[in-house]
Amino acid sequence: MTSESTSNSTKDIILERALEQYMEVGYKGLSMRNIAQKVGISATAIYRHYSNKEALFHQIIKTGFGTYTKYLMPALEADTAEKRFRQTLENALNFVLDHPKYFELIFVKSDTKDELANHDDLRKDSKISFDFYSARIHECIKEGVFKEDHPGEVSVLLLASFTGFFSLYIGGLLPRSEDEVRALYWRTVNRILNGISIT
Repeated sequence: MTSESTSNSTKDIILERALEQYMEVGYKGLSMRNIAQKVGISATAIYRHYSNKEALFHQIIKTGFGTYTKYLMPALEADTAEKRFRQTLENALNFVLDHPKYFELIFVKSDTKDELANHDDLRKDSKISFDFYSARIHECIKEGVFKEDHPGEVSVLLLASFTGFFSLYIGGLLPRSEDEVRALYWRTVNRILNGISIT
């Protein structure tokens, strides 16, 4: 293994441990020293990868949004606007089931919202997924799948609904069985789509 790949691997492990610690104690409780100890490196070595706690936290957020975007993008392979939209919703569900901590980090935690409000680069990362939803909705309107409406505002409606749904799931207020939560998710989706679809 090259020194570069070793460095990248260490950075990834640092991110994993930092995310775990953040979910337990929040931003104020994040400790570079404690994270380094969990990773198995010295307290000074961690600073070769991340200059300070804020830089580390920002990278966790960027990784969360980047992972979410990677889940959404394969929906573009579908051959109709409606299929691309529905695949986007399926991929979003898969992201939450596979990475519940990242979902909670980027959509629920107030620390993240504070950072998004104060840092343009993080806001740009967060906007990619919103724009992706809006584009899928816009093409569904254009192809006559959805009623004529404002794509951005419909995106707000859908994202607010789905974020609420997923937050209930993360909070343990919905069925824990994957099959059950998938079925409930799609019943919820279809109820919403009945209001915006052309029948």
